[in-house]
Amino acid sequence: MSFKSLFSKTVAAVAVSQVVLVDAFRLQPDNAKRLDATDAVFPGAGATILQHPADWSRNIFPIPVHSHNDYWRDVPILDALANGVYSMESDVWLNPDDKELYVGHDPFALSRERTFDKLTLRPLKKAIDQANEANHIHSNSPEAKFFANLQNQSYSQINTSSTSRVGFYSAGVGLGTPLQLLIDIKTDGNETFPYIVKCLQPLADQGYLTKYDAKTNKTIPGPITIIGTGNTPINQLINLPSPRFVYFDCPLGKLDAPFTVNGTSHSYDHTICGIASTNLGSITNWKGIDNATDDQRKNISVAIDQAHSYNIKTRIWDTPNWPTYARDNVNKLLLEVGSDWINADDLSAIASF
Repeated sequence: MSFKSLFSKTVAAVAVSQVVLVDAFRLQPDNAKRLDATDAVFPGAGATILQHPADWSRNIFPIPVHSHNDYWRDVPILDALANGVYSMESDVWLNPDDKELYVGHDPFALSRERTFDKLTLRPLKKAIDQANEANHIHSNSPEAKFFANLQNQSYSQINTSSTSRVGFYSAGVGLGTPLQLLIDIKTDGNETFPYIVKCLQPLADQGYLTKYDAKTNKTIPGPITIIGTGNTPINQLINLPSPRFVYFDCPLGKLDAPFTVNGTSHSYDHTICGIASTNLGSITNWKGIDNATDDQRKNISVAIDQAHSYNIKTRIWDTPNWPTYARDNVNKLLLEVGSDWINADDLSAIASF
């Protein structure tokens, strides 16, 4: 099944509306399939004039949400994208028998088909491929060739430090916020991490991943940012060859404490930390049942403000799913105090929050 058809099914599943022109300038949602060629300006729902290269994200409005345990979705990655979610997560296990990476919540939820490559990386790659189908710098499609000169005029106005690729949710080349993938290593980090890097290398070689160049002290943007969490070994991560294409999930609330690698002291900063995370219970005893006190609110905001002073984005996990009013209270407060990512298990609920 093609990405387009699979993505369309996913979009349909979350009821993404499409507005079309019908009945003498009267706008109505979801009527395209019922239109006859004689009933509207356009010759039917399948007319090529109704299609354009940005169809992959038509009527999807991106939101700063992290799809927790994304592999539980009916269609991993694509369900998140259909809901406008920027950040996703895969729990990854290295099987000692075949040295393959598998995705699942625990060892009893794994299957041989659900590999890290098939379940996570291929859909992400296909999404960015689709987004760049009409980008003449990276595509030989008829549209890309036809509009190459016009695209070059636009590209010349973009900051040269930006990426030449279109992001999945994008206002144009280099203008889209990158997707974010958290890789939660569940098996031994020192043994598993090299296999993670090997799997990611083809995407890095294609320019799909955000990188940090230690030689120039500059970030090289890409349409996908990779962040290691769980058992990810920071000692291996910071010693990857430059430019490095994996960032670390740093400890929110403890960023001022140095860490040591091979006897050398290091400090957390935005070149290492793609994000800073912690669980809600580690910074407050508030669970959303009642209104947060000033002290409870301050405990959360202090941790977030500290990360922002380092130019690091934040995520607070293990927030309540039930009662739903408590979940919503917590999410509302997190948005108010400036948390960058809202952790979510129920994507349809958070998309309509």
